[in-house]
Amino acid sequence: MTSRYGAMNLIDYATLTVSSTGVGLSSASPAIGAGAIVRRAVITVEDGQVRYREDGTAPTSTEGHLLDPRDVLNYLDANYETILNAIQFIRVTNDTKLKISYYD
Repeated sequence: MTSRYGAMNLIDYATLTVSSTGVGLSSASPAIGAGAIVRRAVITVEDGQVRYREDGTAPTSTEGHLLDPRDVLNYLDANYETILNAIQFIRVTNDTKLKISYYD
C-alpha cells in the first residue's frame, strides 16, 4: 500500500473484543505488544456501537467519540504512533469486535 508518505507494510492484523472496560489496541496485537513500531492503522467496527478516546483516558459508554457498526477509522496519512498507543475503546451496550490492520 502506498500513502502520500510512501509505501506502507502490513505489520499485523487483529480482532479486538470491546466490552464494558476501556481497552487499547495493544490488547489485540502481538506486534504492538512485542514492541513493533506501528504508525498507521485501519479499524473497522463489526456489530455494535463503541466509543473511543485518543488522549489516553478511558472512554465510558456515554463519553467519547461514537462509532456505529461498519464505521471505519483510518489512521493512514501520517505518523499516528502516539495516538495508536493511547486510543481506548468501550462498548455502548453490547460487546462488539474491532477488526484492525496495522502498518508501519
